[in-house]
Amino acid sequence: MRTFLRVGTVAATAALTFGAMAGVSSADTYDKGCAAGWNDANSRDCWAEWRNPSGVVVSWAGFTAYDEILYAVDAEADGRGVYIKATWSGGSAEIKHTQGADAGRLEKDLDIADGASVSLTMCQTSGGTLINCAYATAIA
Repeated sequence: MRTFLRVGTVAATAALTFGAMAGVSSADTYDKGCAAGWNDANSRDCWAEWRNPSGVVVSWAGFTAYDEILYAVDAEADGRGVYIKATWSGGSAEIKHTQGADAGRLEKDLDIADGASVSLTMCQTSGGTLINCAYATAIA
C-alpha cells in the first residue's frame, strides 16, 4: 500500500511540476547581440530584444557606446516590462520601464571612460520579477 501511495505521490508531483513548466515554453523569447560601435571600431554596442509567441518584438534594451547611452523600450501593454542595468568600474546605472505600449524610449546618458568594459544585465519583468534575462559586455 505504501508503495502505491509513494508512486501516486511522485506521479502527482511530476504532473504538477511539468504542468507548471508547460507555461515556460510559451514565454517570450529573446535575441541578444553586440557589434562594433558605429563611430569607433574599438567600442562595442550591445542589445537584447524580446518577442512574444507570435514573433513580434515587444521590448528591447541596450547600450550604445557613442555618448554612453543606456536605453529601454517597452512597446506592448502585455503586463511585462523591461529592465537593464549597466555596471562598470566606478559606477552603475539602471532603467526599469513598465509603462507598456507607446510609452516611448527611456534612456540615461552615462559618463564612462572610453575603452571601459560595461557589464549589462537585460531582462523582461513580470510583477517586479526579472525574467528572460540576457547578459553581455559592451565597451564604452
